[in-house]
Order: sequence, then C-alpha cells, then structure tokens
Amino acid sequence: MRNWRGRTLMTAVAGASAAVLATAVPAHADSIVYNGYAEGGFISYGDKVWVEHYEGSYSYVEWYTNYGREGECSVGAATGGTTCNYDMRENSTITLRVCTMPAGVCSTWVSDDT
Repeated sequence: MRNWRGRTLMTAVAGASAAVLATAVPAHADSIVYNGYAEGGFISYGDKVWVEHYEGSYSYVEWYTNYGREGECSVGAATGGTTCNYDMRENSTITLRVCTMPAGVCSTWVSDDT
C-alpha cells in the first residue's frame, strides 16, 4: 500500500519552500562605495545607482561611464536614502564615488561593468 497523500504534501511543502527562497533573495549591489557619512553603489540589474545618507547636509553618488555619460544621484538629510534608475549601455564601464557635504568628504572612485 502506498501513501500518496504524504508524498503530495511533502512535494507541496518542498515547492512552497523553494518559491519562498527564490523570492527572498535581496538585490545584489555590484559596486559599493563608502565615505564614513554615506554609502552608495551600482546595481547592474536594472541599472540603478543608490545612496544612503547618515550624516551631513546631503550626500550624492557621482558617476561617469566610459562612453561619455555622467550623472549624480543625491539625497538630503531628511530623506535617508534613494535609488535612481538609469539606462546604461550594456558591456560598458561605470565609475562612481560617494560624497557628503558640507564635510567635503568623498570616497575613492570605484569602477564596475554595466
């Protein structure tokens, strides 16, 4: 005699667990920059630049590409953090750093592939 109900239940539980694990994984930042007052980074999936602000008046991630684009993703003291969406050219390079004002403190430049 076979216990089909037990196997069906175990299969359903295993499938549900796999679905939860697949959706619970956070987005991965390809590059992260930090200056002691803020941090930021680049996420290639979706071409996102983000910045989290901790101290000072405001912080921003300054970036440029190897094909001539440049920009800034900024956040004020009251906001805390933001994400900016861009459409980057694939198979290129982005270089970024995070700066905080009025302290005038910037991280080192970091490069990554888009």
